[in-house]
Amino acid sequence: MISQFRKHRLFFLSFGCTLLTLLFFGVNTIAYQALIIEKHSEGQDKLLDYVIELRNELKNYHILPYALADNPTLLAFMNNPKDPVLTQRLQRQLEDLTHVSKTQDWFILSAQGDLLVSSEQSPHFDLDDYFSKQDLSNVLKEQQGEYILVSGYNPKQYKSAHLVLAPVYTKTGLAGAVAVRINVSDLIERWNLLDDLVVMTDQNSLIFLASKLNRLLVSNWLDSPTEVKFLNNTRSKVYHLNDENYLLQNVTLDDLKWQIHYLSNLKGIHKKAQNIAFISLGIFALIFLFWLYRRERSLKIASKLENEILIANSAQRQRVLIENTHVGLLQLTKRGEISFVNPMGVRYFGQRAELNNHYLHEFLPNCPENKIALAFIKSLHTQEVTGNTLAENLLEQEVVLQKEDGLVFPALLSVSSLKWSDSQGYLVTLLDISKRKKAELNLLEANTRLEERVLERTKALEAAQKELLRTEKLAAIGQMSTAIAHELNQPLTGIRTLAYTAELLLRRQDSEQALKTLIDLESLVVRMQKLTSELKVLAYRRPEQLAPTSIKNSIEGAIESLGDDANNVHWEITFKDLDSVIAEPTRLERIFSNLISNSIQACAELKIIPHIKISLEKHDTQITINYQDNGPGIENTQLIHIFEPFFTTKPIGKGLGLGLAISANLAKDMNGVLKASHDDESRLVFRLTLLKA
Repeated sequence: MISQFRKHRLFFLSFGCTLLTLLFFGVNTIAYQALIIEKHSEGQDKLLDYVIELRNELKNYHILPYALADNPTLLAFMNNPKDPVLTQRLQRQLEDLTHVSKTQDWFILSAQGDLLVSSEQSPHFDLDDYFSKQDLSNVLKEQQGEYILVSGYNPKQYKSAHLVLAPVYTKTGLAGAVAVRINVSDLIERWNLLDDLVVMTDQNSLIFLASKLNRLLVSNWLDSPTEVKFLNNTRSKVYHLNDENYLLQNVTLDDLKWQIHYLSNLKGIHKKAQNIAFISLGIFALIFLFWLYRRERSLKIASKLENEILIANSAQRQRVLIENTHVGLLQLTKRGEISFVNPMGVRYFGQRAELNNHYLHEFLPNCPENKIALAFIKSLHTQEVTGNTLAENLLEQEVVLQKEDGLVFPALLSVSSLKWSDSQGYLVTLLDISKRKKAELNLLEANTRLEERVLERTKALEAAQKELLRTEKLAAIGQMSTAIAHELNQPLTGIRTLAYTAELLLRRQDSEQALKTLIDLESLVVRMQKLTSELKVLAYRRPEQLAPTSIKNSIEGAIESLGDDANNVHWEITFKDLDSVIAEPTRLERIFSNLISNSIQACAELKIIPHIKISLEKHDTQITINYQDNGPGIENTQLIHIFEPFFTTKPIGKGLGLGLAISANLAKDMNGVLKASHDDESRLVFRLTLLKA
């Protein structure tokens, strides 16, 4: 119950933390949206104020150029622009107008946009750096006598200039214009608000006024803002500058083609939204903690009541289990005195046996079976079990117990230390094993009888096995005798015939033919000698000492021993820098000789050129030599007999079938193994594995 209570508490705590986290983010998001919508509305109001203020500022400059447009001196100058007297007089008037109107510069322009006369109040200002002649000419022609306000930009100095133009007409038509360079930078100082920014761009999207930006805005800054959508479906843009976000709002002056951009700093909005979220989080956390406290208190009360019920039920179940268990249970005090016995324990000792207030060792007769149990239980009575020994238990000790009538019975005795509250005691379990002992005796007797029968059966099987081995040996000897007799009879018959022929030739004194006959006779004798030598190899003793042996030299020796038979063989040998194994050179050469000889004979039967492939593989401390040819191979059913003596697929008279058997024995003598198997293409492959040198 306590574990379940803790699980519930952990669950609600984790649920509360998750809910508080979601609440924080939810309130923060909603508060942020509400604040940014309010900020957007305030920005619209600000933009309207800026437009009104800008309009009022520009009204002061509307009539300035018209004050000179109808001046007689100007009209005379337009008809004769090269007259120095008119030029000087007009320039003086422009200077006076500049001082009176508190503007920056006055200019007289031709219809083609050329500068004719200037007030020269700004020596570092060059009109051509800001305006092109063609643009000014086009503007004059398009406006047709209306008020004109144009803006220019100097990319080298990052500055803008603004001209108020009034066209000048003569009898011939449009002659030029009066231009006044005005300064609207005072507006920015008045618009220099806290963390908000104001930017003004002309018809070419060029910045000519900006508050507190200090040239931080790039030329294409209007392409980088991010589109946002508020909860009320209002759309706006957010601009990122100097690691801060600004809400970007703008308005366009249609007649001037200017734009006023208002950038509201969102830093305060984020902080304000977080503060609102934290306050909401704190209020909700207090409510949640209060609810959790009330719930935990009610759960503890319910848990306490439930635990009391569970304890009562558990005690009842334990009492039922103890009374109905089929094992004798005794409770001992710390001095070994019996304080409780369950019904099965009473049944073991007898219904009238007095057990309470007695000691357990009183019911253990003094016999060898009870030696360990008596020593342990008496130590409880004498208080000799102290320190760490008290923690030790006596588990499943076979003892002999005495009943009330003096009879004894075998039992399994276990004594375990018990601690409850501040008391110390022991729990004793007894199990009557009389039936098990009787079953053990019966089983022992049955095992004895079974062993006798197994011994008899084993002797019979050994006799049958000896008879089977003798039969197999006789069959092998018969097979070997038949093969040897056939192999020996052929050369013996030839020897007899050749000896008789040699005798006749000698009588005829034909010594040359007799010599040839004797040579043929010698080859038959060599053949018989080779046959007997192969039989002797089966009884070779293992080599006393193995040494590092070159695989390459052994293969070359085997090829050389075969003589002309190995001349037409096509070889494919790959060593991979592995050439030395632990072997005996003669035996290793004999293995290769037998394998190559078999390949040559098999290919000769098919009348094909032998193709022999030899490769090496390294496996930790061993080297495997793979041998493969293009012969006919062998069937899977015959593969398991390929290394048996006298097994051959050749007809009788073509061989005894000892070559591969001898090769396998030679490999075994050198602590190696020779195996045969089929590869993925069902071709026969021999694998000789030896220790690496």
